[in-house]
Amino acid sequence: MADTPENALSSFASAERVGVDEIELDVRVTRDGVLVVVHDRTVARTAATSTPHLHTPIEELTFSELRSVDLGFGERIPTLDEVLDATTVLLQVEIKAPAAARGLAKLLRDRPERDQARCLVTSFEPLSLSDYTDEWPDTPRGTALHVPDTDSNWRDDMRRLGVSTILFPLATLKRPLVDELHDAGYLVGASLIEGPGDVRRVLELDVDTSASNAPEYARRLLKASDAFTSRFPSFAQDDAALTPGAS
Repeated sequence: MADTPENALSSFASAERVGVDEIELDVRVTRDGVLVVVHDRTVARTAATSTPHLHTPIEELTFSELRSVDLGFGERIPTLDEVLDATTVLLQVEIKAPAAARGLAKLLRDRPERDQARCLVTSFEPLSLSDYTDEWPDTPRGTALHVPDTDSNWRDDMRRLGVSTILFPLATLKRPLVDELHDAGYLVGASLIEGPGDVRRVLELDVDTSASNAPEYARRLLKASDAFTSRFPSFAQDDAALTPGAS
């Protein structure tokens, strides 16, 4: 959420208040083995104040050192456990650092079943997904492979890894490919929703999921689309239930 620090607990709470169905987050691991929710390899872009750890890679910092970084408004980088405790919606957990893969599998395997059931583990790196599934092959929601380039050999990775979902950039995806993957039993995601044209594209492609960096705006776009609300009439009803004062 743009009005809260990135990947902070307040941002996830804000997203849930808006009414999102799923939150995407990124996982890395500290030098002492703590799984933390942070996108970049360093805090140079997201730290609100100067820190001696500004340009040090996350994997070279202890959790205590990383926790000293102020993201703004007193917010700190959360652990994955803290995010799981603080959220209730579905989660896409992206492995940003391959070294986090096996630890992530162990952490989720030890969480309550309700948390296991809401986590889809994703990565751009086939090795990360391979390490993850080697450690825990029975993840309830399965795993998802990000495919930034449809001209790569991603199909080989998809089959070898046994993923449940394939995630593409919205701009590169074509309907015949979506149909091919659906026929083969895969779920397909395409992102991002950034304007009205993207809503039209999501509907034309018939993908299973999409995402936005501005979920409140995206929900307004979806609600304003007659084509979307006619296909998903429960969406408008759910949105009304979130309006202050609505019964």
